[in-house]
Amino acid sequence: MSEQNATHVRPAKVFQFAGTLVGTLIGSGFASGQEVMQFFTSYGIPGIAGSLVTTALFAVLGAVFMNYGYKHAKSADFSSFRFFCGKYVGTFLEWFTILFCFLVGIIMISGAGATFNQYFGLPQFAGSVLMAAIALASALLGMNRIVKVLGSIGPVAIVFLIIIALAALLTNWDNLSNADAAIAAAGDSVVRGVGDSSSWWIIGAVMYVAYNILAGVPFISKMGTEAASQKEAILGGLFGGVLLGLCAFCLNLAMLATYSDVSVQEVPALQFATMISPVVGIVFAIVLLVMIYNTVVPMIISVANQFSSEEKDPVKYKGIIVALALVMLVGGQLPFSTLVNVIYPFVGYFGIAFMVIILVQYIRWHFSSKKSE
Repeated sequence: MSEQNATHVRPAKVFQFAGTLVGTLIGSGFASGQEVMQFFTSYGIPGIAGSLVTTALFAVLGAVFMNYGYKHAKSADFSSFRFFCGKYVGTFLEWFTILFCFLVGIIMISGAGATFNQYFGLPQFAGSVLMAAIALASALLGMNRIVKVLGSIGPVAIVFLIIIALAALLTNWDNLSNADAAIAAAGDSVVRGVGDSSSWWIIGAVMYVAYNILAGVPFISKMGTEAASQKEAILGGLFGGVLLGLCAFCLNLAMLATYSDVSVQEVPALQFATMISPVVGIVFAIVLLVMIYNTVVPMIISVANQFSSEEKDPVKYKGIIVALALVMLVGGQLPFSTLVNVIYPFVGYFGIAFMVIILVQYIRWHFSSKKSE
């Protein structure tokens, strides 16, 4: 490869990488506002600094895994986990991410029930059953094309989310200075992702990055193989991380400014969307449900593919899909906010360990290369 090709950058491709990275990691849990509420807003004004820390970490890690994908595109053993963590720990993390996919499916089913209940007035169970049934039918019929088409709304949904967040912030700007007082007044009802006071804001920020990046590693690395140069891969990861952090930043500010209204809701972002306008509220509810659908179906299929395949044993494969959908439905009857508060921190501890390993490896490789010079 010539030096010119090695540094060739296609701006449109960089923005495509960035948008896809955000669309993959942002998920419906983020769009609902519940994740941002627990890992940023609940810490008050210090949580704003947390969103900036998150932006930096996402940018760096996005660049790291995009760069890995580009440099190891033709590797016989293409696995970021095994590359950084070794055979045994890396393999464990690969399987752990499959468990995480299953747990995310449960969270999404619960989120669907909460959305139907909060906006349309349907019972939580009815909303969960409806989403589980639609997702099951899609997975059984192999409706991957529909999932991909609906997945293309990701970037549009992100822009929509940022716009309504900014609109809610500007409409309630005067309340921002009272956010800490509102959170203090809520007392023990405040649900935080980790810790029991605002002083834990930095841990909440790191935890948020940790569980998100753990799930995104395989996809981000694979996306890096499509880059035309190392520089293009790194820029795609950097811009994607910055854009994701910007989304969290805007959403956090909006919820700080509307805390008294949104903190009591299972789907906080839906509440401030409705505060802007009933029309905006219903559009957001529909977009959120589409994002949930677009998350649940791949989760079911990804987990099922680890144990069977439709080509080799279609009966067993479909049986696993049905079983997964039923278990997700049962688990999805737990409150959405509770599932977010329990599952994401649990996964986050493993994500933090992975991030520490990456840091140690880079330090070790740096000094090893210095010694060999």
